[in-house]
Amino acid sequence: MNGSCAFFYSKKGGWRRVNFFAKIAEKIRAATAEHGYTCDGCGAEIFDYPVHRLCNDCETHLPRIGERFCEKCGRETHAEGVCLECKAAAPSFEKGITPFVYRASAASMINRVKNGVPELALFFGEEMARSFAARYDGERGEPILIVPVPMTVAAKKARGYNQAERLAIAAKKELEKLGFCTELDTDILQKRRETAQQKHMGARARARNVLGVYHVHKRKACVDRVIVLVDDIMTTGATGSECARRLTGAGARKVYLLTATALSERK
Repeated sequence: MNGSCAFFYSKKGGWRRVNFFAKIAEKIRAATAEHGYTCDGCGAEIFDYPVHRLCNDCETHLPRIGERFCEKCGRETHAEGVCLECKAAAPSFEKGITPFVYRASAASMINRVKNGVPELALFFGEEMARSFAARYDGERGEPILIVPVPMTVAAKKARGYNQAERLAIAAKKELEKLGFCTELDTDILQKRRETAQQKHMGARARARNVLGVYHVHKRKACVDRVIVLVDDIMTTGATGSECARRLTGAGARKVYLLTATALSERK
């Protein structure tokens, strides 16, 4: 033995010298290859990862929800109070909460979560948890049930994962660090069938599109519970409202909608 080195015998090459530190370093590199110590957004080096998962440049350019947001759905608004859409048709959830506006780099990054870069869900989930902690009006010690918006079995199989589940897992871990008592259940809600593409639909068409699509599989688990419904994007709130309606119908006391991004109020 010589410091950090040792020798082993190989039938092919005889005695060989092995540097243990080099072997350990290689194992560490392999273990951290998924994220390493680089920005999850652009790959720039970050020395305090995972305290910060994005570099300063990527994080600075993300459009955060500012001081003006709807008190009901949580989207960015042009004036204080409740947005016009919620005044016209209030959603079924208690309150919508989101850290980012769905535009520019935030829109690009959350779509990357959906389309092959699920690791970015760690950053978004942690930010979602911090936003929830800031706006939650209950006791942190009260048990909270976290439920991701489901995909159909076929859609999840095709993508390989459900991005809402990835966000929910990351949010749960951060909420527990912040003193919340949480439980995650990915089986409570089920999506029975595929819906038509909603990208170009208005609020009413979206509401009709998701009507009857979601089913509460475990009704007893909802009774008298505070539920945090997790999704990636809130556009009109139709999906969150329909899921919340089903959950409250199964006995949930309150349902909060927690999303990574939300479309701002239309002008």
